[in-house]
Amino acid sequence: MRFLSLASLLAVVGYVCAHGTPDEYRPTTTEELISRNVSSSLTQSLLQRAMEARNLATRKCAGEIAAFEAERMAKRDRLMKRQWTPTSTAATPHYTTIQNSTCVLHPETVEGPYYIRNELIRTDLRETQAGVSLVLDIGLINSRTCQPMSNAFIELWAANSVGIYGGYPNGQPTGVKTQSFLRGGYFTDSNGIVELTTIYPGFYQGRTAHIHALVHNNWKGNTNGTLISDSGSVNHFGQFFFDETWNTRVFATAPYNTNKQVRTLNAQDFILQQAGKSSFVNLQYLSGSALTSGLLGYITVVVDGNANYRIQNNNSL
Repeated sequence: MRFLSLASLLAVVGYVCAHGTPDEYRPTTTEELISRNVSSSLTQSLLQRAMEARNLATRKCAGEIAAFEAERMAKRDRLMKRQWTPTSTAATPHYTTIQNSTCVLHPETVEGPYYIRNELIRTDLRETQAGVSLVLDIGLINSRTCQPMSNAFIELWAANSVGIYGGYPNGQPTGVKTQSFLRGGYFTDSNGIVELTTIYPGFYQGRTAHIHALVHNNWKGNTNGTLISDSGSVNHFGQFFFDETWNTRVFATAPYNTNKQVRTLNAQDFILQQAGKSSFVNLQYLSGSALTSGLLGYITVVVDGNANYRIQNNNSL
């Protein structure tokens, strides 16, 4: 019997699941998402095997991931104490163990139809979008070495508070590509960390709140301050998710409560079921205990530094 390697499994699954179908270019029901994703038992078998292979590959890094996350939280805690209580002389980490399992960014999640190439290189993606500010502290680890990955570009894009993507004002792929809100990214520092500011994403029909993420390695930028999407290699496609308690809390506030689309819960989102709990962002209030102060989210992404996936969408800024 022949066994596929981890790289082979992920390459096959990445191609099968990242390739958007025409049906993805309109609002999609949960039933359609499920139907589209379970249409092939072979595809589902590959998905399951790939996820199991990735879990095995990253378990060996569990200790490094836990230390990595605890160090970041401790650093943030010290910074907050300096800002708000100058007389403090010591800081206790918020957490001493990893908070989101093995924190794997699964390549099995789809690229989706709303990607736009060559987005801006920046750390604040909000522009003029209203909503709950969300600071994402993202750590990146290479599963082959269990070490942080520096100078890797982490690109994000998400729907706004009422479920609309920048560049797609009508929810269709033939939108205004000059809109760039809630899109862009930046490169990890020498410690494999990048901090990006966006807003808490809204939901739309067929999808719960989520943020798309791409990890680019050996990337290059344009002189106009944009990423060259085809440069280097794409180590991962993925999506970040949020606990339903946070979703409900945020969606009860303006402008999220003006969203007229049918809300899809986490349990109804088939893409989330593929990604698993490791794709959840660990959230806390940025300061105090009110959404008006914003939210701080931690997630550690474990990637195969040798993987290379192909971007399917040809839309560009």
